[in-house]
Amino acid sequence: MCPRAYRLGRREAAGKRVRGRVVAAARRILTSSAGPSAFSIDGVAHEAGVSRMTVYYRFGSRRGLLEAVFDDLASRGHIDELPRAFGQPDPLRALSEFIEVFAGFWASGRLLTRRLQAMGEMDPELGEALRSRQERRRRGLTVLVQRIGRTRKLPASIEEVVDVLFALTSFDTFDVLATKTRGPREVVGLVRRLAMAFLGG
Repeated sequence: MCPRAYRLGRREAAGKRVRGRVVAAARRILTSSAGPSAFSIDGVAHEAGVSRMTVYYRFGSRRGLLEAVFDDLASRGHIDELPRAFGQPDPLRALSEFIEVFAGFWASGRLLTRRLQAMGEMDPELGEALRSRQERRRRGLTVLVQRIGRTRKLPASIEEVVDVLFALTSFDTFDVLATKTRGPREVVGLVRRLAMAFLGG
């Protein structure tokens, strides 16, 4: 390896480590007792042990940092398992796995997700970013419902069926159903039963 490539590789690795430290610092602040009210670029920079400009250089803006936190949450919550669900030849089985993946995702960062959503209600820019991410879930469900509609009669229009499944697989539904006596696995079973009853499956 030439010296220049080696130096570039080391810089890239160092940059990833700094980025990881900043995201971890943001997570710690957002899940602390102070919560979102303590979240700021300055606060995150101090917590991560980097300069304010380093945070702006790596993430561009407050929204960019919060999006990175959400990306990290998605990675930790194994949202990358969705292709396995879509790869199921039976569309009802695909929907069942879709429900499981999202329940696992919501469970993996419940407090953080709750606080990010609360911030989105007060911050229009962040709220738009979060809604954009939720629309990806809606698009995925639309694909699944179209597939289901090719194998059985749907109980309502595609749009209405997607709306119902979108609500059933939302964080809000998970957050209400997951209690001290009903863990994520039980929530998955309940949401599956509700979805299949609605679809007549």
